[in-house]
Amino acid sequence: KQWYQRRVRGTSTMLLILLLPLLTLANGAGLSILRMSDGKTYPEPCATLCSGVGSYWMRSNNYPGKLYMKVDTRDCNYVSPPIITATLSLPLYSALVPGGVVIRQRYERSFYVYVEGDLSEADKGWELMWSAAGFNCQ
Repeated sequence: KQWYQRRVRGTSTMLLILLLPLLTLANGAGLSILRMSDGKTYPEPCATLCSGVGSYWMRSNNYPGKLYMKVDTRDCNYVSPPIITATLSLPLYSALVPGGVVIRQRYERSFYVYVEGDLSEADKGWELMWSAAGFNCQ
């Protein structure tokens, strides 16, 4: 019985930690974007956060030794290129990737990321995890 009570209490705590940010946004504490790279200002209620995971890597012809991915953000409905954060998630026994994720060519509906690596390694389960913050109205 003690194990069960500890397990339920721990699960409840973890669930609360995971849901707290969503509850905060739902209660009107919206997303604040302090500055966009285009220098324009947009109405605060139009700020939105969009995120996703991609795993379709291709060899770059322009940058030898690099892989790239085009990320489609059309469903986010941004009216200007968003602020993007991205990281690479590797499988447990994958070799580490030198350098980091490079974000290039940001547009309203897509962006490109580049990483150093080999396609045969990337096909073993490399995932790009990204988040974009921007505005969906002017």
